[in-house]
Amino acid sequence: MKNKQHGVLAIEMAFVLFFLCALLIFTGDIAYQLLNRVNLDRTSYSLVNILKERTRFFSTQNVDGSRTVRYAVSQKDADDMETLAARLLDRPDTGTFGLRVESLRYNGSTEYYDRYTKSMNNTLECDPDDALTSHRNLVPLSTSGKAAPLYQVTVCYRIDSWFSRFMGSNNQQAYLHSSSAIVGR
Repeated sequence: MKNKQHGVLAIEMAFVLFFLCALLIFTGDIAYQLLNRVNLDRTSYSLVNILKERTRFFSTQNVDGSRTVRYAVSQKDADDMETLAARLLDRPDTGTFGLRVESLRYNGSTEYYDRYTKSMNNTLECDPDDALTSHRNLVPLSTSGKAAPLYQVTVCYRIDSWFSRFMGSNNQQAYLHSSSAIVGR
């Protein structure tokens, strides 16, 4: 009796090798995305901490020696955050990432919400998972009843997805974003 299974090993080996290649590329893609996500987390956290330090970085000295603190976030502050983000992300072209800077502050019972958005290549808005206005209940009150400001920075960009390219998907880029919110001083 003759064995009629010649070449079966080669066919099975092709499937196994394809599966192993897909698994290795998938693992590498996940590791690459996590590395970029950590970079975004570090950047958004650094930027929001700079915004938080209003008394140190965003105040002016009066004639009598006292300091006036500007709690409102301006377009210039957002532009400065964009420049810092480009340096932290090591992306000299600011069109390769998106940035959203938000502040929520109170003056008595009046609420002020400021938002500055810089889209990525004018195509993709950088939206956080939760808008800062949904965190009104997190605003702490001092013993005198004064509300502290809240700040949130969201940074985002797209990276190439090796696994999607390997599998022939039409969407060959992954969208990554990171948001950090903090109470101001």
